[in-house]
Amino acid sequence: MSTCLRSAAVIALAAVGCAVPAGAAGASMPGKPPALPESGAGAAAFAYLCAAGKDLLPTGTCDTWRVVTLDGRVYSFPEALAYEKGKKADDAGEAGAFAISPDGARVAYQRASDDRVVVRDLGTGQTWDLPHRAPKGSVGSPFSLRFVRDGGGLAITHPRYSDRPVTTYVEVEAGTRRNMPRGLTLLDVEPGSGRVTLLSEPGIGQRGWFRTVADGHTTKAKIPEKAGKHLIWGAFAARDGRAANLVPKGPPACGPDMTPVWLTVYSTTTGKMTKVKPRLPADVNRADAIDWLGTNEIVAAASRERPGKKESTVLGAYVYAVNVKSGASRLLTKLSTRERVFEERLVVGGYAAAKSGAAAGKIAKPGKRGCE
Repeated sequence: MSTCLRSAAVIALAAVGCAVPAGAAGASMPGKPPALPESGAGAAAFAYLCAAGKDLLPTGTCDTWRVVTLDGRVYSFPEALAYEKGKKADDAGEAGAFAISPDGARVAYQRASDDRVVVRDLGTGQTWDLPHRAPKGSVGSPFSLRFVRDGGGLAITHPRYSDRPVTTYVEVEAGTRRNMPRGLTLLDVEPGSGRVTLLSEPGIGQRGWFRTVADGHTTKAKIPEKAGKHLIWGAFAARDGRAANLVPKGPPACGPDMTPVWLTVYSTTTGKMTKVKPRLPADVNRADAIDWLGTNEIVAAASRERPGKKESTVLGAYVYAVNVKSGASRLLTKLSTRERVFEERLVVGGYAAAKSGAAAGKIAKPGKRGCE
């Protein structure tokens, strides 16, 4: 997503603090949770930064990442850079990067002590220092982190929020690295074959395309401009030659209506598209495709409207598996905390190990979204 579209997409989330559901497994107690143990923590489901104090910043008792495990335990993680202020008095500061593998077994983060990118196995406690660190003098993490397929590969995209970033793909255990072409998003790297799937992101007035590199050959496939009457834009997830996207209702002039109206699936080599209506709860006001779960389902990180005057939940507070053929959805898990999540700093993981059937919570009557 381009910088302008990315900014528009988080308008609804970019209040200083965002609410998340309360009362289910994973609710944290006031004050700082216990530190993440060196080993044996169990699979992680979410990580987030909370907002505290009169400025509602991740400081004071909120000065570390919170890691929430699949069994509902909450830990603080002092080793990972959480938030860093600049040297200038008027600098608002910046958060540290964090990622969780699909099975929740590993986390990636910027180490606060030396700015190195580190991957840690939560079960064994083993760590890998990767051949990347934050540039000297930078504030927070000027890059984003994302596991590709599993905990064995990590995409480091830098600089964060640039229109033409560079993504470095690192094989965690081997420590090898490959720089991808500038300005393209890395979607998938297939184990064994090494086939790489890249994306030129579509946007308003800009059609995107897929680039596949395999066996020394490169193919390029254009993405259709629209699904029905709705522009195709937002996050894509790819696996084994297919990519998926949850198409939002549209970007009206005074702010985007991110309600998902189509689940689209594409061949990354031909661009051929199929679409189905996603059967998500009526109060889901945004959902991003973040991964595949097997061959027939994608993983969607969603936010939902709250009853009455409460704020909508932050993106990723609810995680669904959505069938690409029928559109049927099932709730995999959700975050629950009495703390406020700082901006959109909530990281989703552990969905490949989550059991379906989590309590979904009350569904609110959808309100007016976007504008005319």
